[in-house]
Amino acid sequence: MKKKKLLIVIPVGIILLIIILLKTLPLGYDIESIIYDMTDGSQTVKLGVPKLSFLKKENDRSYSYKNIRGNKVLTKEVNDFLNNLEKTKCNNTTYYYDKENDFTIIEYSVKNNILYNTISYQIRYGDYCYEQERSKISEKLGGLARLHTMNGEGIKLSPDKEFTPRLVVTFLDSYEKETKEYQAELTAYYLTESEEGWDKLQGKTLEKSTGTFEIKENKLYYTRTEIEEKSSDITIPKISVFEIENKELKLLDNYLSSYEEEIILK
Repeated sequence: MKKKKLLIVIPVGIILLIIILLKTLPLGYDIESIIYDMTDGSQTVKLGVPKLSFLKKENDRSYSYKNIRGNKVLTKEVNDFLNNLEKTKCNNTTYYYDKENDFTIIEYSVKNNILYNTISYQIRYGDYCYEQERSKISEKLGGLARLHTMNGEGIKLSPDKEFTPRLVVTFLDSYEKETKEYQAELTAYYLTESEEGWDKLQGKTLEKSTGTFEIKENKLYYTRTEIEEKSSDITIPKISVFEIENKELKLLDNYLSSYEEEIILK
């Protein structure tokens, strides 16, 4: 009778021990690479998947795996993987960016079920927070990599109409995806009629500069990094501030006031 009990107790004990070990023993994670063919090349997604995971499901940049191991050890292994990625924060939320493969994990979870846990990842291609910021800036400015002008849409000359000297200001914004820097070029010319005749104009360069810009609330801050040309009769500030309204830029501290009372770039 005792032998029969032992034959039952020992296997049950071994099974319970295995279950306890599976629930509590950390085994680490494997990196799973998923490669997609894109129109401009390929996109690689690398996810940390706790060992002994199975039944992978994929749906529109969402990935899930099942695992019978314990919730706590699985959560720790997922966090160990995420801590190797770059943290990026926006919308009061921390996301995880894989710089090498250029994708962001925007959501993850380890959910407990009766018999197993479900590990889930949701990703977006690129740096999610940067893309969110770029989208907001583009909306405010009416598009990125565009030319904002004042009196620069074309100058019509006529022999029966005296040309009025005018200030032409342009602000060309752009962005550098690799450095995630917002760049710009600013030029200011003062055009007058040439002594050679009514159909000739001569221009005086007041400023030609390059730099970077950032947007805070409804203001654009242009920081000059290089001034290529400047006029001696004006003082060019290091930073110029524009108010953004209806996708137009109004220069608040008008250092060109001796040429034009108000600078609004459309």
